[in-house]
Amino acid sequence: MAKLKGEMWQYFWQGPKANSSQFRAVCLGCIRNQLGNTQLDDEATLNLQDDSDFQNGLVLGEKKAMIAHVLGGEKPCRFASPTAIAKANELRKKLQNNKREREVGVEVVEDTSSPQPSKKRKAVDRVETVQKKLQVFKGISIPFNDQEKKDVHTQFLRATISANLPFLWVEDPEVIKLFLMFRSSAGDVIPSREVLGGRLLSEEYERVEQELQTELKGKKVTLTCDGVKDISKNNLMGVSISSGFKPHLVDLYDATADKKDGDSMESALGTMIDNAEKRYGCTVIGLGTDNDGGTRAGRVKLGTHRPWILTFPCGAHQGHLCLADYFKVNPNAEQISERATELIGWINNHGRVRAIFNKVQNEQTKQVKSYLVANATRWTTHLVAFLRLVELKQSLRTAAVTKRDDIISAHVGAEKNTMTALALRTAAEEQIEVIESVDFWRQLAVVVEDFEPIAYVTNICQGDRARPDIVLLAFVGMYLYFKNLPPARANVSKGMMERLERRWASFNQPLMITALILNPYERLDSFGPDASANIINVNAMVTELFGKITSRPAPDDIPALLFIHWAIQELGFEKIHNDDPVIFWESMKADREVSELADFALTILQMVLNTSGNERQFLKVKIRKDRLRNRLQLTKLEHSIKIIENLREHQQNDGLKTTRIARKNHSEDRVGKLLQVPRYGEVLQETNEDAQRSTLVTNRRKWRAEMAKWKEDVQRHDEILGNDPEAGPLPLPETGRQSRSWLPRSLALLFGGSAIGTQVSDGGRPRRARRGAYSEEQLLMELLAQEKEDEILDDGALEGSGDEYDGH
Repeated sequence: MAKLKGEMWQYFWQGPKANSSQFRAVCLGCIRNQLGNTQLDDEATLNLQDDSDFQNGLVLGEKKAMIAHVLGGEKPCRFASPTAIAKANELRKKLQNNKREREVGVEVVEDTSSPQPSKKRKAVDRVETVQKKLQVFKGISIPFNDQEKKDVHTQFLRATISANLPFLWVEDPEVIKLFLMFRSSAGDVIPSREVLGGRLLSEEYERVEQELQTELKGKKVTLTCDGVKDISKNNLMGVSISSGFKPHLVDLYDATADKKDGDSMESALGTMIDNAEKRYGCTVIGLGTDNDGGTRAGRVKLGTHRPWILTFPCGAHQGHLCLADYFKVNPNAEQISERATELIGWINNHGRVRAIFNKVQNEQTKQVKSYLVANATRWTTHLVAFLRLVELKQSLRTAAVTKRDDIISAHVGAEKNTMTALALRTAAEEQIEVIESVDFWRQLAVVVEDFEPIAYVTNICQGDRARPDIVLLAFVGMYLYFKNLPPARANVSKGMMERLERRWASFNQPLMITALILNPYERLDSFGPDASANIINVNAMVTELFGKITSRPAPDDIPALLFIHWAIQELGFEKIHNDDPVIFWESMKADREVSELADFALTILQMVLNTSGNERQFLKVKIRKDRLRNRLQLTKLEHSIKIIENLREHQQNDGLKTTRIARKNHSEDRVGKLLQVPRYGEVLQETNEDAQRSTLVTNRRKWRAEMAKWKEDVQRHDEILGNDPEAGPLPLPETGRQSRSWLPRSLALLFGGSAIGTQVSDGGRPRRARRGAYSEEQLLMELLAQEKEDEILDDGALEGSGDEYDGH
């Protein structure tokens, strides 16, 4: 026997089958509206079911769905017939009465032992019992199991941290309504703010800590620390560990009450290192801080008491301070920069004036670019702001000439006071004169040109891959830029060279020079002819540094044949792997005979000489502990930062978040020449392809001098240590001879000077340059010098005869 249709079907047309037990239904009132004839009754409408427009407006053929379509919530069907509306009301009342009768039959026992329901629970109950006031449809009613509840709680915490939301957002009534629209039982799994900021935050923090411990266990890492003031004026100290060129926050504590003298900072830095090694099972081999008084003194003392830890100042801070050095040696540049900054601020602070400039800019370029403002904590924004000002030079000057009266009028505005109006008019005229000044723009172009290498060095040094050799070459490039300024700017050149030498003196020179030498793509090629980068000095420096890090005797001599094929393979290897020395030394670890050297090279080359990771973490401090959340506890703040760093890393690895493309402040052509360091080794090398590149000897006199020092060094070694082959390196002498006290050494000696190339004859053999004529006085002085130094004479030369020179 066929199932009878419900009473609502007389107002709906039966469409195709929706599933195994139900049909689609079409409201006859909607059909009449679709056909354009609303005067038809329900029976007459059914006679038109063959029309093409008849079947629009399908709903599920179920009684509640049809009643909901006719009556709706706030929007009932406007085309339903009066009889259909009456029947729908009648059926809805029957359904409500039946539901009420079923609920009355159930005995409800109130549990007085449970606490009062929370605000969130009250909101959920109110939503469920007063459905008409919610004005939203409830989601599907499927309960959550225990595992789903746990997963939802975890995701609530991650979403809160990732979106930088306050913990109380989960108790907002509108948020609760939103989740109830997805699932009516969502109120059972939405955590309270106490649970979210308490248990869930701690559980997620423990997960991140375990992941970090696994990643850092057994690794050689660099520890950096820096300080920042939060919104509550507390001095926070952030401790970060860099491993594999990735910085990780490991500690954040309140240092407001701590002393800032050298002894206190040494103790604090030592505690940071000990805690990091104990907690994460890593080995701290480097310590970096800024270079202020107390921190610097503490870092130096720690390096003295713990020589196996290589200490260094932040390269990015040093690069930024070069900008202040530039202003000190070039007061005119400071004045021009001040005028440019004042001009930018004047345009940005006066909306009507800016609108005039923007209109002219739009007429000329069909776009409007903003006037950028330098940020003191964003170290390269000074250059970016001035570059934008120079870019908008043409439109600014055009507006200053053609719209002069309009600009002055807009600046004065509706000011009625005569004196104030006159002052405003004078201020506007001064800024217009600056814009019209040809001399201002010419000097600003010079300042921007000088800013560019400083900003480029700062950009390089604040990167996560700021290896010691990269920081060194960046500073050398900046030094050579100012050294090669035109003679007309000799004062700026001399002043900047002196100040850059001071910056260089504050660095860990053996660390950076060793990293440069261990870079197979650099080696000794960048050292100048006066660097004294010979085998004796280099061996002593590297051996001493190796002994500090490993705390064991230096390894046996490494056979030179192990690297004999590198000169041939270098181009192919570089083409595949670029010029990353880390990849090269990773490949050399497989060779047992050089694995120890490779491990030492990787230790040096994977150090990051900056505290920029701390600076980026401090940015998260200021974002998360803001004006509205200034009472956020330090522990929760630290946990939040660690979790967000972990989440961002996972999101990038999963392809859910793209890495921000680096901003390009310098043109490609300019970058190639900006910090270029000449390779003296390539200029001085022999033309024979099989000849080895070396800066050891350039003439016979240097060779004799080096041999004499070498013999003296060996003799002294034998006298002090005997013939024991296991004896350690020779201690530094007190005489200051170059053989054992090569560093510290100035940039001018290491990388300055000019290389003279070897002239080649037509036959392909080196051509010996003609020796200049010597006067009799010069010959006598040379002979006296040779006799005093006991110089070894050439074959055939008679002692004191002067036969070596013919005077022509």
